[in-house]
Amino acid sequence: MKLSPEERKERIKEYNKRRYQNMTDEQREEIKEYNKRRLQNMTEEQKEELKEYNKRRLQNMTEEKKEEIKEYNKRRYQNMTEEQREEIKEYNKRRLQNMTDEQKEKRKEKRNEYNKRRYQNMTEEQKEKRNEYNKRRYQNMTEEQKNKTITPH
Repeated sequence: MKLSPEERKERIKEYNKRRYQNMTDEQREEIKEYNKRRLQNMTEEQKEELKEYNKRRLQNMTEEKKEEIKEYNKRRYQNMTEEQREEIKEYNKRRLQNMTDEQKEKRKEKRNEYNKRRYQNMTEEQKEKRNEYNKRRYQNMTEEQKNKTITPH
């Protein structure tokens, strides 16, 4: 019996899922290292192609699939150790430092646009929750953090 492309994708996905679950931590670490080296060895052109591919992939995703990924990332982040979270923060910090002013500006514009659209699409209840959250967050900030938010560098 010949499988449809969708069925084939699903089978492969399930197979990979089981395979990954049965790996040792050492094997998972090897895969991470391999992927890291692979990314480092890519030319700028290859990185750009990968970026474009991921962009198209995201655009073609259903809302359901996007939500699924969002939930997965949320759980993944919650299950991280403090050390892993710190690694991510450090990585993001280095990434930001290595950006040109033009890239930083572009990033800022994109983020503002995204936030604007996101806010417009919120329900009143969501807006209220967000305001409450921001209030609590602001109250828990140190003076230094408050000054940083008011006057970003």
